[in-house]
Amino acid sequence: MPDIRFQIWGCRGGRNTFGSRIGNLTSCYSLRVGSDLFVFDAGRGLVSLAEAVFASAGGVSRVHVLVTHAHMDHWEGLKDASWFWRRQNGIDLTIIGPAEALDAIRRAHEPPSFVELEVLGNGTLAKLSIVEIAANAQMALPGATLRAIALHHYSGAAPNQIPLDTLGYQLVVDGGPTVTYLSDHEPTIATHAMESELFAASQLVVVDANYGAISEHAFGHGSIENAAVRAREHPSTFVLAGHHGPLRTDAAIEAAHQREGCANLIMAIEGVALRWDGGAARFIV
Repeated sequence: MPDIRFQIWGCRGGRNTFGSRIGNLTSCYSLRVGSDLFVFDAGRGLVSLAEAVFASAGGVSRVHVLVTHAHMDHWEGLKDASWFWRRQNGIDLTIIGPAEALDAIRRAHEPPSFVELEVLGNGTLAKLSIVEIAANAQMALPGATLRAIALHHYSGAAPNQIPLDTLGYQLVVDGGPTVTYLSDHEPTIATHAMESELFAASQLVVVDANYGAISEHAFGHGSIENAAVRAREHPSTFVLAGHHGPLRTDAAIEAAHQREGCANLIMAIEGVALRWDGGAARFIV
C-alpha cells in the first residue's frame, strides 16, 4: 500500500480572506495515494497545492479534481494552477463535476474573460479530461471508487431561493480509507439518514462548518455545532469541520470548536496533513 496523506490547502467559504491563522483560501483538500492525487474542490487553495506538487520530489502523475458545484469559490483556482503553466509537465488532469458546474467553468474561461482550459492545457499537461458526473453515480478511478451524493445547497433566501446542483463525494480507496466530502450542505431532517450512512462507512468526513450554531444554518450551509453532533454519533470517524464562513474571525471559530469539541472533531486549518495508518485503519492527526 502506497503512502496515503490527506491535506488541507483551502478551508474558507465564499471568498478569500487575509490575516487568518486558520485559513484564508477558498476550498481545496487533497488525498494523495501513490502517484494519484484526488482533489476535493478547486478554490484558491488549489494554487498552493499545485505549487507543492512541483516543489516536492515528484511522483504525482495523475490529478483528479472533484468540483462540487457552480459557485466560483469552488473552482476559482483552476486557471492559476501551475500545471497549466509549466511546459510539458507530464500531469494527466481530470476535472469531474456536475453539468451545471462544468458549464459555469467553461463559460468563465471563454474569451474575452480568459482562455479555455483546453488551450491552457495544450503543451503543458500530458492530458486534460473534463468528465460530467450526476448524483447517485459511481465512477471507477485509478485505485479507488468515487460515489456522487446529492447535497442540500442553494443561493438566496426564501422565497427567492435558487437551488444548485451540488454534489458530495465519497472516495473509497482500494485497500485503504474511505473519505467523504460534504462541503456546502445544509443538513435537515430529510438528509439525516443519508448523512448517517455516509459517516458510518467513512474514516474521514469533511463537513460544512460555515456557522457556529445549528440555529444559524442558512444559504445551504452547516455549522461547527452540527459537525460535533455528527462526531459524537460516530466516534470512530474523524470529522473535519471546514468551509469556515468568510466573516468569522479566528477567535469565533476557535471558541465554537472549544465549546462543541470532542475527541474526533478536527478544525480545518490550512497546511495541516493527516497520515493514513493502514495497520490501525485510521488517520493520524
